[in-house]
Amino acid sequence: MSGQNIAKLIEAMKKMTRVIRPLGPPKIWEVIEKKSKDGRPLKFTIQEIPKDRKEDVVEHMCKYFLEGEPTCACFNALNTPIYVEECRALWHYVLEQNIAVVAFVDNPNGGKPIIAGVNMLYVEFKEYEKNIEDIQFISKFSITYKVMKKLNKEVQLYDRYGVDKYLAAVGLSVAPPFRGYGLGTDILKIRNKVGREYDIGMTSTIFTSPFSVKSAEHAGFEMLLKKDFIDVVDENGKEYFPGVQQFSKSVAVMAKRL
Repeated sequence: MSGQNIAKLIEAMKKMTRVIRPLGPPKIWEVIEKKSKDGRPLKFTIQEIPKDRKEDVVEHMCKYFLEGEPTCACFNALNTPIYVEECRALWHYVLEQNIAVVAFVDNPNGGKPIIAGVNMLYVEFKEYEKNIEDIQFISKFSITYKVMKKLNKEVQLYDRYGVDKYLAAVGLSVAPPFRGYGLGTDILKIRNKVGREYDIGMTSTIFTSPFSVKSAEHAGFEMLLKKDFIDVVDENGKEYFPGVQQFSKSVAVMAKRL
């Protein structure tokens, strides 16, 4: 049952997205040097994701994003196999556009660089907007997906900005050892370079964490819509995310021109 649903999910996503990046090696967008909390040099390389690290990136998202993102935490996503499976499929398909970004730090023990942060970037197209309705989930991620679609419709992104496509994302995550360095803001600022490189005029994301909202503000995003989670309810007045207030009080749709 779940395997068939994942296959349908992937087919539906193929209808609504395109690969917009030409062939070539992953682009390195920026190298940022900071000092670690014990005073040592710390270098972050923010770049497109190499093919041989895509699975590692998905594992990072499953481990840290599903645990910490408020709606995922509310639904205990990390300990719900079908939720993990559907998000894994979603992220794998997003990675096929090859524009998602990762922040690496050097591995002090040698070997592959360590993943410090990830932003699962992809491009939404106006002409495929109706195909979004085809995507169905059987886990409680379906609730999150439904709410996000509704919020995006409220802000009318295409009409507001006069575009036919925009840079979106399905997850921003920073690994715990690298929090507190402003890395989330650095990763969000990279969208400026991505937009210029691939001719994408604006970007928008729905942020559910107060930390990601703060990072987005520092990266130049404007607030389009903000709602308290307690007011995010169905037609019967029932909360979509009961108990989420212990993780976050509100959800925000934010955007900026690139």
